[in-house]
Amino acid sequence: MAFELIHVVIHSFEKEKGVTTVDKSKTVIKPLFDPKIGTLTSLTEGINSLLGKKGNNVVWGQFSSDNREGLFPEENQKFTKNINSSNFELLTHVAINELINQASDEIFATGGHTLFAYYMSDAIPFILIANIKQRDGLRLGADYIPITSVDIDMSKVHQACRINLARYSESVLDDSDDEEACEADKTYLCFISKGRDSEASAYFIKALGCTPGIASTRATGNAIDVIEDFFRDNSDLAPFSAQAKDNVIAYLSKKHKDNEKATIQGLQTAASSAIPPELSDLAEQLETLSEVLNSEDSKVPEEFSVSKTILDKKTKIKGKSNRWSAQFDRSALGTSIDSVICYNEADGKLIFSDIPEDMKKHIEAEIISRNQSR
Repeated sequence: MAFELIHVVIHSFEKEKGVTTVDKSKTVIKPLFDPKIGTLTSLTEGINSLLGKKGNNVVWGQFSSDNREGLFPEENQKFTKNINSSNFELLTHVAINELINQASDEIFATGGHTLFAYYMSDAIPFILIANIKQRDGLRLGADYIPITSVDIDMSKVHQACRINLARYSESVLDDSDDEEACEADKTYLCFISKGRDSEASAYFIKALGCTPGIASTRATGNAIDVIEDFFRDNSDLAPFSAQAKDNVIAYLSKKHKDNEKATIQGLQTAASSAIPPELSDLAEQLETLSEVLNSEDSKVPEEFSVSKTILDKKTKIKGKSNRWSAQFDRSALGTSIDSVICYNEADGKLIFSDIPEDMKKHIEAEIISRNQSR
């Protein structure tokens, strides 16, 4: 993956958990760093690569528009319209001040060091804001430049936000009025919303004006399609793609029936159950499925409400003519005479069986009535 760090800096503020005050005299605002410093590149690239990975599932969304989003979204817009070092530096000042203000209101929030970076990853521009801890291989010098960032263990990044500026420009700055644009396509940022200190993480998200925004229709449809493609694209897993899809649909249907949210872990478990016990070794090839689901391309959030509309599209066939209409489960369709719904391709006819008793009575009553009127 091509990665180029363009602007980067680390600021800090101090706040103890359990209090609602920040000693602003201890806030440290640094000038922009030299992006060519190797440890800064490895630190930024490392955090970027972790978002969406196991233990760091992200939520997809956009900036809030309820007049409570604060100052950061507007500053991000200014930077996107005129990208330069001065505007980026100003953006980081606004962001750290917003973080300090929100942390002051959150008793569980703590201070620390915050990384701000603007970079290109696979030719796509991103802004990354992440709280970092000096531990497990990461040490900052007096100037806040990482002394070493080799083999950093950041398996749990609790506070981070990444903005895809290309998608942001298309969604926010594009003046075209495309009524057919899907709501889900207007998501351009992702953030960590949970962790050991989920209450503390909430202040970080609020300070930057983030809000969840992926539509349940897109999340449900993507979950089914991505898993089916994941199996089909792997020669070892391909024979089980249909069963995996059925299992996932069954899982989503149950979640909808129980009025519960679906999760990436639940999707992974449902898909994995398609592998026969005697071929359990193949399950290892599913270890990256959760990362694929939660990736920039798939944008399936860590948890989401299930769309009944999408489930019906994925599980049912429906049609109508001038004189009839029908809808049935795809699983009921077959070409053999013992199928619940048999399709005779030669004659172009559908044969229905397993007709409900009350429907039989209506049909028979109609036929009797017609015969009596002759």
